[in-house]
Amino acid sequence: MSYPIRELLPPEFPSITDLRHEMVREIDGEDLDASTPGWRDRYVAFFSGYQQQGRGAVWVVEDEGVIIGLTAGYMPQNHRTEIVGSSQLYICNVYVKPAWRRKGIAKALTLHAVAWARRRGCQVVRLRTSDMGRPVYSSVGFVPSNEMELVL
Repeated sequence: MSYPIRELLPPEFPSITDLRHEMVREIDGEDLDASTPGWRDRYVAFFSGYQQQGRGAVWVVEDEGVIIGLTAGYMPQNHRTEIVGSSQLYICNVYVKPAWRRKGIAKALTLHAVAWARRRGCQVVRLRTSDMGRPVYSSVGFVPSNEMELVL
């Protein structure tokens, strides 16, 4: 079965914070409401701002009016974009409710975001993945990079 993907409008963004909360609980075991008060408002403001600038979007898949899958993307400004002129999309929040997994929804959402980036002239698409998501992203051509991080 094919599930259509649609772009959310900023007034709808609060409706996906529960799904984002569910995702973080599943992956990290963290309750964002307890550990990061006010995160829902900041989440909505962040993605609303990027979408209003034409530099970001949030996409969902629904089944009978219920959001079952989500992804978001934004075009950050950093040294690569400002000095080199290499625009990029950062994909985040790819999540599909457990009952709808293994139906190609995460892959379709990711490819949708990649196509959006291509239309905007992005040269690279980046994301951070869980172990569960790695096979999805590898299947569409993502490869590990040489970036490292230091958690402070």
